[in-house]
Amino acid sequence: MALLTGRISLRDVAGGLRKKYADNLWDNASDVKPALRAVLLRMAPGVLGCCMYCGGYTATDIEHFEPREHDALKTFVWPNHLLVCGPCNSTYKRDWWQCDEESGEPLLIDPTRDNPFTHLWLDFRDYEYRGLTRKGRSTIEVLGLNLPERRLAAGRELARRNIRTVLRDWDRGRQQADETSMRHALAVLEGQPFADVWQAMLRQAVLPGAPVVMSDEPPEILTLLRDEELRAATLIEFPLELAPSEEN
Repeated sequence: MALLTGRISLRDVAGGLRKKYADNLWDNASDVKPALRAVLLRMAPGVLGCCMYCGGYTATDIEHFEPREHDALKTFVWPNHLLVCGPCNSTYKRDWWQCDEESGEPLLIDPTRDNPFTHLWLDFRDYEYRGLTRKGRSTIEVLGLNLPERRLAAGRELARRNIRTVLRDWDRGRQQADETSMRHALAVLEGQPFADVWQAMLRQAVLPGAPVVMSDEPPEILTLLRDEELRAATLIEFPLELAPSEEN
C-alpha cells in the first residue's frame, strides 16, 4: 500500500490525472483488497463484522473515510480505510467531506481515533442519537443514524432487550460458579450487532442521574451494569491504545 501511494504521488494533480490514476489502481488492486478486507473484518464489531459507522448491518464495503474525490493520495493510506455497510457507504456518506473552518477537523466521527461518546448520546426513550457536538450532529445527519427507513432505532431496542437476557445469564452463571456459562454470556455480548448500545448502557448506568435516565431499566439490570467485574471485562475505554507493532 505504501508503494502504491508513492506511485500515486508521482502523478500530476492538474487535470485530474492523479485521481484517474488512483482510481485505476484501486479498481484493479486485486492483490491488496482481499488482505485489507480481512484485516478490517477482524477489527469490525460483532462476530459477523458489523459496519464501523452504524454498527448494525453487516459490513460489505471498504470505505475511504476521507473520500478519494477529495484526496486521491489517501487511496491506499491504511488509517483512511473502514469496513462499512452498503447503505452507509453508497447511499448516505458517499463522497461527503466537510471540515470545521477553524480546527480543520472533519465533521464526521472517525471510528479509528474518535471517542463516539464524546459526540453522541443514545436516548433510550426512542433509541435515537442526540448530537452533543457539531461533529456528532453532523454524523447523525450524514449517516442517517435516526432515519426511520434505516430501522437502526428498532435494532438498538432489540439489542437492549437481548442484552438484559444475557446479563441475567451471566449473573446466574456467577452465582452457580459456572465459568463456562459466564464466558459464553460475554461472548454473546461481544459478538452481537449494535455494540454501541451495550457501551452506552455501561456508561449511562454510572451517571449521577442514572435511576432517572434509565428508569425503565429493571433494578437488577442496573446493578449488573455497575458491577466492577463485568465492566472490567467489557467496557471499552477511549482513546484506544495501539500495540507497538500497530503503531509502526
